[in-house]
Amino acid sequence: MNSTTNRLTEINNYFANGDTHVGYRRLLDAAIETQDMSVYEKTLAFCDWYDGLNAGGNADASVLNEKVASLLEVIGRAQHVDLGRKYESVLRAENLGKTFSHGSFSLSSVDIHLHPAQIIGLVGENGNGKTTLLRLLYGELKQDTGTIQYHLHNVPNPSSFYDIKTRLAFIPQRSNPWYGSLMDNLLFTSAHYGFKGKENHLWTEMICARMGLRAFRTFTWGRISSGYKMRFELAKALIKKPEVLLLDEPLANLDVLAQQVILEDLRFLAHSKQMPLGIILSSQQLYEVEKVSEQVIFLKQGKPRYQQTNTKIENQLPTQLIMELETTASREALKEVFETLAVQNISFNGGVYLLYFGSEISSSDVIRVLGEAKLPVKYFRDISASSRRFFDA
Repeated sequence: MNSTTNRLTEINNYFANGDTHVGYRRLLDAAIETQDMSVYEKTLAFCDWYDGLNAGGNADASVLNEKVASLLEVIGRAQHVDLGRKYESVLRAENLGKTFSHGSFSLSSVDIHLHPAQIIGLVGENGNGKTTLLRLLYGELKQDTGTIQYHLHNVPNPSSFYDIKTRLAFIPQRSNPWYGSLMDNLLFTSAHYGFKGKENHLWTEMICARMGLRAFRTFTWGRISSGYKMRFELAKALIKKPEVLLLDEPLANLDVLAQQVILEDLRFLAHSKQMPLGIILSSQQLYEVEKVSEQVIFLKQGKPRYQQTNTKIENQLPTQLIMELETTASREALKEVFETLAVQNISFNGGVYLLYFGSEISSSDVIRVLGEAKLPVKYFRDISASSRRFFDA
């Protein structure tokens, strides 16, 4: 059974098990990757039917599964276009640095190797260089030191940064208002990148459906929420079929559910079989970003600290167990409870305690001692491999 068949079976199983929201998005992914306009037409007809099903509240599982199976058969028969992965990485930055003449801030010694289908998380407190780094990678700023190399496909002139930029997409934290309807803006973007006539309409409608925007096609800027504004920006970026996607705080101003859906979508889109994306996203939502990122870069005063990567690791803390704990118990009570585990240090930031143990201690040991002591625990987490450990003042 080949990878395409496995994937279509997985999608069918989502619907069979009632996970329709995930199955619907994965179904659209599979259809988009065919790059086949006839498949797009059949998929959009299914979307119309699916919208009507949800609006009528008549979600007959057997009928839905039959429709899904029929469309999956159409997708499976289509010839899947494999764009290939000619290069080991799509973006390589070496010893990147930028110093601003006004003020004392400087970004220095940043190395990034971004591969297709990889997500790199960029974290750190505000004012430590995350936006500066993204703007350097997108070409909005010129670096003072280091090099940036792009290894992209279908670039007419690799020495022309204008041509290179057609394969890059950057979504800033604060996007500009747009005028007219959401759909008209997406159609215009599609036309700008060379899609014409029927292809323009079908491709734009597919991306609109994939980003959950079909119900808002006639809406203007002022009528949609922050979450759907972000989805619009993602749709506009994806229309150009980029190979590198740079996002500056895409989770800001989104509720918890919207954050989870956006991150899940980014993971699915990055791992596209035919159109893999290399993604770098900055965020203050540490744990959420770490769930989807293969590598996390923590910036402190413009200098990087790396984790979860096979590249050379510099300035990393010694191996140890670090537990984050929220409790109403006092520091003295915690010292007494964890004396048997030889706790090395206990710090408190006003909200939670950070407990430091030697590498011979496991999280199971800590949980066992907590249970035996019957301490009032609201929350605990092992952050030994999390960028959260860098934020202890």
